[in-house]
Amino acid sequence: MAYSHSQSHNLRHARGYTLVELVVVMVLLGIVAIFSFSYIAFGARIYQDTTGREQLVSQTRFAVTRLSQEIRNAMPRSLRVSDTDNHRCIEFMPIVSSSNYVQIPRPGPSSTDDFIGILPVRSNELLGNYLLVYATNPNFIYGTNNIRRKTIDTVVENSPEPGLVTLDYADSPRFFPTNSPARRFYVTSNPVSWCYNETSGELERYSDYGLFGTQQSQDQLFSNGLANREVMAVGLVNDINDIEQLPFRVFEATLQRSSLVQFDWRFQRSGSNEPLQILHEVHVPNVP
Repeated sequence: MAYSHSQSHNLRHARGYTLVELVVVMVLLGIVAIFSFSYIAFGARIYQDTTGREQLVSQTRFAVTRLSQEIRNAMPRSLRVSDTDNHRCIEFMPIVSSSNYVQIPRPGPSSTDDFIGILPVRSNELLGNYLLVYATNPNFIYGTNNIRRKTIDTVVENSPEPGLVTLDYADSPRFFPTNSPARRFYVTSNPVSWCYNETSGELERYSDYGLFGTQQSQDQLFSNGLANREVMAVGLVNDINDIEQLPFRVFEATLQRSSLVQFDWRFQRSGSNEPLQILHEVHVPNVP
C-alpha cells in the first residue's frame, strides 16, 4: 500500500521519541542539574564562610573596643591577673568620678576633719561607692585594710561652700595616712572581671560580685550566684596550659612607660580550621 508524501510526514511525527532518545535526554538533564546545584552549593558555601568571618571579626572588634575603653577608665594600679588561675581573668575597679580635695583628715589633730573636695562630675553617683586617696598598689585597693579606701555613706553637695562637696564614711580609722601629691581622689564602683571560659570557649564579663582581697578565679565567679555574667564573645580556643597563649597579662609601670595590659585571644569558627589571633595592648595612666 503506497502512502502520499504528507501521510509519511504525519506518520514520522506520530511515532514520538524512542527510549534511547529519552534516556539520553534524561542523562543530559541530570548532568546539567548536577553542575547547576554544585555551582549553587559552592556559592552558598562562599557566602556562609564570608558571613562567618565577618561575624567573627565583628564580635572580636566589639570585645576589643569595649574592654579597652573599660581598662582606660579603670582605677590606676587596680588591674590584676592571677597566676594560679592561668591568667584567665583580668580584674579592675571602674572609675565613677574623680577630682581634687581641699581638705583631708590626716593622723593627729586633723584626724576628725571632714573630707572636702571640689565637686566632681557625676556627683550624684558617689553614694555607696569607694573613696580612694593615693592607693598605689592592689593591696590598698582590694585589701581588708581600708586605710586608703573608704565607703561613702553621705554626700553633701555645695558644702561648706558652693562648688565643693563633703564626703563622709563610717570606716575606721577616718583619716588617710598620706596625701596624694596631686591632691587627687577617686571614686570607684565594685570590681569588674573579664574572663576566658575554657570549657565553653566564651569571653565573659562579670560584675556586681563584691570586693575580695584575693582575686576570684573564673570558676569562682561562674559559680557565684550574685555575679552578673555577660557573654562578650564566643569561639575562643586559647590553651591556657601554654604560657604563650595566656589570655591576659598586666605589666607594671616602669620609668620608661605606663602600666601595660596585653590580651591575646585565639579564635576559631566551628567547623573551620582558620585561626584568628587578636593581640592587643592598652596603656594605662599611672596617676594614683
